[in-house]
Amino acid sequence: MRFDITLAAIAAVALGACGSDPDRADAVSDTTPSDASATVVDSASADTAVDTSVSDAEDTRADDTNALDSRSDDTTADDTMVNDTLVDDTLVDDTSVDDTTVDDTTVDDTSVADTTPVACPTTLGVTQGSAGTLLRGLVVLEREAFVGEVLVQGHLITCVDVSCASAPGAAAATIVDTAGLIFPGLVDTHDHVLFDAFDHDDWSPLQPYTNHNQWPNEARYGALVDAKQYLNGETGGFVSVGCELDKHGELQALVSGTTSVVGAANPQNKACYASLARTIDQSPNGLDQDKIQVATLFPSSPDAVCANFTSRKTDAYLVHVAEGVGEVARKEFDDLGCLVAPETTIVHGTALGPPELDTMAQHSMGLVWSPSNDVHLYGGDVDLTKTANIPYARAAGITVALGTGGALWGSHDLLEELRFAQRVDQTVWGAQLSAQDLVAMVTINAARVLALDATLGSLTAGKRADITVIAGDCDDPWQALIDAHASTVRLVMVDGVVLYGDMALRASAPSGCETIDACGVDKFVCVATTSSSATDKLGQTLAEIESSLTTALSDYDALHLSVWSFSPLAPLIVCP
Repeated sequence: MRFDITLAAIAAVALGACGSDPDRADAVSDTTPSDASATVVDSASADTAVDTSVSDAEDTRADDTNALDSRSDDTTADDTMVNDTLVDDTLVDDTSVDDTTVDDTTVDDTSVADTTPVACPTTLGVTQGSAGTLLRGLVVLEREAFVGEVLVQGHLITCVDVSCASAPGAAAATIVDTAGLIFPGLVDTHDHVLFDAFDHDDWSPLQPYTNHNQWPNEARYGALVDAKQYLNGETGGFVSVGCELDKHGELQALVSGTTSVVGAANPQNKACYASLARTIDQSPNGLDQDKIQVATLFPSSPDAVCANFTSRKTDAYLVHVAEGVGEVARKEFDDLGCLVAPETTIVHGTALGPPELDTMAQHSMGLVWSPSNDVHLYGGDVDLTKTANIPYARAAGITVALGTGGALWGSHDLLEELRFAQRVDQTVWGAQLSAQDLVAMVTINAARVLALDATLGSLTAGKRADITVIAGDCDDPWQALIDAHASTVRLVMVDGVVLYGDMALRASAPSGCETIDACGVDKFVCVATTSSSATDKLGQTLAEIESSLTTALSDYDALHLSVWSFSPLAPLIVCP
């Protein structure tokens, strides 16, 4: 069932205390695996782009030879293309603090957990300053949490400590008492952002399949692809709301605490991608360079991609491989050739067994896990075993990140995907993954597979200020994140700018924000920017984006080009 998000302002909003705990969306065991390395303490020292080449398998109805549908033009971008405007590799990153001076994991994995209950901060509000932002709350690191502060100046985190009062600039900062749990911004390493206007109500597979060449042949899926291409201006018509499609997908991510998305959007590098959540695999990602390359089909020229590795034009290559559960899917791994390299991360890898996973580990390759996508397409939504062998991959030493797979094929948002992943772990693998392990998959591990762990993925001085704050249980903050929903996301900051949150924290955000209903809770969301042109559409409000997409979908349905209709627009927020 869909829940439409209204734009009407409501006069008051009930704000939960830090200890409030929403109902879970998925039925999972109340027993959370204990992790002796996770420590919650009252005080502690702090964790003191190449063009995205998209040959979109989801835009095709492919046969076993991966032949593209003749109506699709998504393969016009060569998987090996490199952005000619790439920033010189020798340029110094503007993060003036040396990231190597601080270890992202300040607590040794063998340390004994401190079981002393933590007094959750309860003060909620904003004290205006003149420059910078000082967040107060429970600071959550990879294996440690403490009541403390995070100081943000410009687009950088400059202090993470029990107190940042003595840090330069702290005295002038706007103080944001969050009464919440402060995490690094979440990173979704697998989405198809232009399809997020659609969901399972628009198409679901008629049967479980064994590989990714099969389900694109379904007639209703083909009709949906036609609709997406029409909206995105790929069919040569007069309609082009691709910017709005991208923004809608970014907003779905943002309101669930996700600050970066590997979205595989096409055409590549459009100026309108430079707002809201980071389109991390595109040049307008706010990081001054793009060395991430993405392929949603097996590359036609692996050698050219490997040449990008050698020249350092590509630091991270995410490629869909072995998506499925049969030998057809598994054999794709045998053809990787020079792509068996540290720069390569396999997306899906569902069909891979111990031999392939051992090879990946030996070559320091990464893995993006999308369990809801796997089970939806290859397990009929019921067989939770139809997913990648994550316990073996982790035991072999592979860095595993987590991705939604896109709202059409997988979860609506990354919080929902975390709950699904925990459900798979507890049901199939006997709870081998701790809450800390799962949270790492959407923070520091995600940054590592993108080769951006010096820039994103942890609350570390010198990294970009992408931050998510939630309400939840301070005694188990990692599980609290897994349990969170858009209604309990208290604040989201991207590159030092607050873009979403509780109305009580509205004063920490820019002017011009709008009000949305997050499952009965008023939230503000800041969509339009003050600096924009008519062509980049950065000045669009949420109301304008939603109106454009709603009208375009209705107009498309009115053409009766298929027996199926694809209105209404998929919601920004799905309520539990």
